[in-house]
Parts: sequence; C-alpha cells; structure tokens
Amino acid sequence: MDPTVIEERLREAFPGADVRLRDLTGTRDHWGCTVISKAFEGLGLVRRHQAVYACLNDLMAGDSAPIHALQLNTLTPSEAQKEA
Repeated sequence: MDPTVIEERLREAFPGADVRLRDLTGTRDHWGCTVISKAFEGLGLVRRHQAVYACLNDLMAGDSAPIHALQLNTLTPSEAQKEA
C-alpha cells in the first residue's frame, strides 16, 4: 500500500493534522500511525481510534485489503507536546 494514500485520507479527515506513518514489517501492509490533531480534544481513546478507522475502513475490510494491521497513536497537540 502506498503510504501517501493513507496520509492523504487522514489529512482530509483531520485538517491540519500531523500524520506520521511507519512501515512496521517492510511489507507495506502493517503500519504504525501517529495522528496529532485538535479534532481529538475532548475525545477518549476509543472514539479517537474509531474516527481514524472510519476514514480508512475500506482499506482494511476483507481478506484482500491493502492494510492488514494498523497500530495507532492518537494525540492532541498538547499531549504531543508533553511527550516530546
């Protein structure tokens, strides 16, 4: 899977977001993904992950989907600043 497709989807769903992808296995189907967005303010972890999955669902559904695994780290800008 071309990572730019994932990045574009996430940036469209979360305007102004900082999106970082890591190919976890070298096979381009298992991704580590960090999304830093103001849209996550006031949302719990489950709701944040649901929002990310919603915009990538068609890339993850079914046995032949191009994304087989997605490890998420979803942060607000202030949370990201604290982790830095």
